[in-house]
Amino acid sequence: MTPPVDLSIVIVSHGHEALLPGCVASLAPALEGLGAEILVIDNLQAGGAAAALAGTPARVVANTAPVGFAANCNRGAAASGGRCILFLNPDTVHRAGRLADALAFLEARPQVGLLGCTLLDQDGTPQQNFRRFPSPAIPIARGLGADRWAVQPGWYCRGLMTDMRTDHPFPVDWIFGAFLLMRRADYQAIGGMDEAYRLYYEDVDLAWRLSRAGLATWVFPALAFEHAHQRSSAKRPFSRAWRWHVASALRYFSRTLGRSAAPPDGR
Repeated sequence: MTPPVDLSIVIVSHGHEALLPGCVASLAPALEGLGAEILVIDNLQAGGAAAALAGTPARVVANTAPVGFAANCNRGAAASGGRCILFLNPDTVHRAGRLADALAFLEARPQVGLLGCTLLDQDGTPQQNFRRFPSPAIPIARGLGADRWAVQPGWYCRGLMTDMRTDHPFPVDWIFGAFLLMRRADYQAIGGMDEAYRLYYEDVDLAWRLSRAGLATWVFPALAFEHAHQRSSAKRPFSRAWRWHVASALRYFSRTLGRSAAPPDGR
């Protein structure tokens, strides 16, 4: 009899074959005590993920043509069978904690629909990978370099939740798409990710729609992954990634402005 799959880990690769072996190899201690599968979606037909992961427990599914991040996550969810799903970036490496403990936390709290972890920079500094749902002023301020301002407005700091205590699990509005852990049933209940987002804001939108369904987003800080964070749209204004970022922001705000989300609860 095939053992039950507690967790499906879905990793989307878009030319990340150099990073995939390290990411997948690091998962063994994180998966202690779980029945798990690792599924890699190779978004480039000749991306090289299968060759890079030969001999590992990961299963690779290659796309015939590139699609957006949200569409790839939906494909990964459909091709996997775990009771819970973790969408994980290929530029992450597990550093501390067990996924079994995060799953136990999630499943003991039916009103928590989405769980994040601690993300670390490569020097070990924690990343601010959680936010309040943004107003249009937040991306405008970021585009104007607010992260580098000597003095940041109070409303900007509140939006980034810079005053949160992170030593125990805590509720937030949304979390970075580098690590998204949730029950499959909840993912299916809201229709998965919105494939109209090519890149960016699909993680904000996912948490917002979960909130509208009465499901909160929390962070489980005892579980930590190093994340080589790349914000390519900020590095090259008017690039393709920048245009996708702007289009995604416009879609998100057109859908959510004037429509309230539930407060982050789920205790």
